[in-house]
Amino acid sequence: MEPLNNQILDCLKQRDPFAVATIMTHKGSTPRTSGSKMIVLKDRTIYGTIGGGLVEALVMDACMKLIDKHQSRIKEFSLDKELKDGLDMVCGGNLTILMEVFVPDPGLTGIFKALVSLEKEGKKGFLVFKIDGFSKSDFTTRKCLVLPDTTITGQSLIPKPLMDEICDNLFTGTFPVLYNHGLEEYIIEPIHPSDTLYIFGAGHVGFQLARMAHLIDVQTVVVDDREEFANPERFPYSKAVCVVKKFDTAFDRLSIDESSYIVIITRGHLHDQSVLEQALKTRAAYIGMIGSRAKRNQIYTNLKKKGVSDKTLETIFSPIGLEIHAETPAEIAVSIMGEIIKIKAEK
Repeated sequence: MEPLNNQILDCLKQRDPFAVATIMTHKGSTPRTSGSKMIVLKDRTIYGTIGGGLVEALVMDACMKLIDKHQSRIKEFSLDKELKDGLDMVCGGNLTILMEVFVPDPGLTGIFKALVSLEKEGKKGFLVFKIDGFSKSDFTTRKCLVLPDTTITGQSLIPKPLMDEICDNLFTGTFPVLYNHGLEEYIIEPIHPSDTLYIFGAGHVGFQLARMAHLIDVQTVVVDDREEFANPERFPYSKAVCVVKKFDTAFDRLSIDESSYIVIITRGHLHDQSVLEQALKTRAAYIGMIGSRAKRNQIYTNLKKKGVSDKTLETIFSPIGLEIHAETPAEIAVSIMGEIIKIKAEK
């Protein structure tokens, strides 16, 4: 999901109504998938995208009308139907889009302040919308932010069965879903920690990889044992730049979880092996190590002598990156980032 909640908070502070269009479901071939968001302002300025083209223009037009009415709507768009008289580049497929109008008020601003803080802290939560009206027609919403421990920011809108399901972690997706409780309807949007790319090695490839990650809104943490390479001036867009005395202790101050992606590109084989051995003890979604097959096989042999299983080693992406015959540091960074994007999408 695109990190637009900071932008939504900024829009709320401007005091003018605006709309947020979110893809709830997608079927078939569509330009964007569930969870993609776009903010639409009254002057037709947009932030984010739900795929561009004619269908995005139709959604913008619908949002403009809804802003005037202070109403929200869920609508299905058939790309075959909507685009049949447009360009001949037809994706085909269906999108169900939530077009929600935000009318700024202090309570709503407070909820999104808490939400942005939650994301910065890397914690999970749930944005809950109670539908006033019915989802098959125009409606308004009331919101609250819920933590897994049942702490609520905003109004207490949640019936016990829904709270029980939240506590039982039954909402694990990355996009909003409809929930029915009798005649009442809710929209539940899980909030997950932002993905973080941990780059071990601040050399030429690490430098280009951090730049590439910034372009696609993936936050990075850079780790190296050389301060002249690993410093905030060289990596201005990174969340953190860590200088370690030895790579043997590189993970001591890091919080690696299922939203973490690890790239190992240090300046030496022994350093790579040390980082890889520690990385394999984490729950990272991706572990990739640069180098030739000969280097990889030697490191694997060393780790197997230490008790690492073949099954565990099979989870590593090495040689790293998509096979695009990359040679320069920037090209290698593109290859690595492409592989990470692929893994993120499959996850």
